[in-house]
Amino acid sequence: MAHFLKNIFTRNTKGALVLMYHRIADSALDPWDLSVSPENFESHIRYLQQHTEVIPLQELIQRIYTRQSLYPCIALTFDDGYLDNYTQAKPLLEKYTLPATFFFTTKFQSNDKAYWWDELEQMILVQSVLPEKLSLTLAETSFSFALGEARVLTTSLEKEIRAWRYGKPLYNARLRLFHDLWSILKPASITDQQTILQALRSWSGNTIFHTPPVMNEYQIRDLSRSPLLEIGAHTANHPALGFLPPDAQRAEMQQSKNILEQITGKVVTGIAYPYGSLNKDTPVIAQVSGFQYAVSTHAQVVSARMSIYDIPRIQVTNQAPEAFSISIQRWQRNQV
Repeated sequence: MAHFLKNIFTRNTKGALVLMYHRIADSALDPWDLSVSPENFESHIRYLQQHTEVIPLQELIQRIYTRQSLYPCIALTFDDGYLDNYTQAKPLLEKYTLPATFFFTTKFQSNDKAYWWDELEQMILVQSVLPEKLSLTLAETSFSFALGEARVLTTSLEKEIRAWRYGKPLYNARLRLFHDLWSILKPASITDQQTILQALRSWSGNTIFHTPPVMNEYQIRDLSRSPLLEIGAHTANHPALGFLPPDAQRAEMQQSKNILEQITGKVVTGIAYPYGSLNKDTPVIAQVSGFQYAVSTHAQVVSARMSIYDIPRIQVTNQAPEAFSISIQRWQRNQV
């Protein structure tokens, strides 16, 4: 997970910015700081349009290939293909005529269209009552946890949970359980993830969760028709590639690329590594899979010396207009 935008520009580093958004929505629960409200998002892109040079990510990549100057360029990206990217981000980007790249998994073709982290949030952090004890048998070990009084979601507990963000202390048992399960699920194989989730559904007594929807094929195709917007791959199932063997990594990348190309009728040239996870094989696999570039999530300014298959991005949080503009101004001062 990238560091927050407001923390990155204390370094005297020159280069371009690739900004990373996920959801454009008002979210009451947002432990990973993935949501930016539509109002704040519009203020972000309005400021960028008026005070910076926003270019397509593909153009930024070409500048790196040809060793052209990268400053004062900014590129915008969106991960995971949430529906609000289509209903909120797309109209605003077109209103301000700003280009952007959207990275999609093929989750929209799955019977279970919810991302596992969204379901986990709803199950552990939102469900009003849970069993007091949890015991799971995993592939190589077991996991047990006692919620105690936190099995009941009181008003004070809910307030703590809504205020919590990743990196802060785990104030209560629900947050500790959520964090422990997230740490188990993230590196797990897709099969193991589904097995664990099914066990958790049975334990919680709930199989229906109100998770944010993703775009369907029609919406992806429609988005791809905009001359401002580019489609990129984000693997088929959003695994942590760094934990997968080479053959599995390649299958994930190529399946995503092939399906998106079939839907859009366009060549998909870029991929975003889920969670920014990669190992020594991943950049080579991305290249041989036909991608011209790849982006990750480590928070750095982009310089011409960086690997074209590990381009850094900076996660944008729900910053108010003034805070966002100050962050961009700090970056601009570092370029002088």
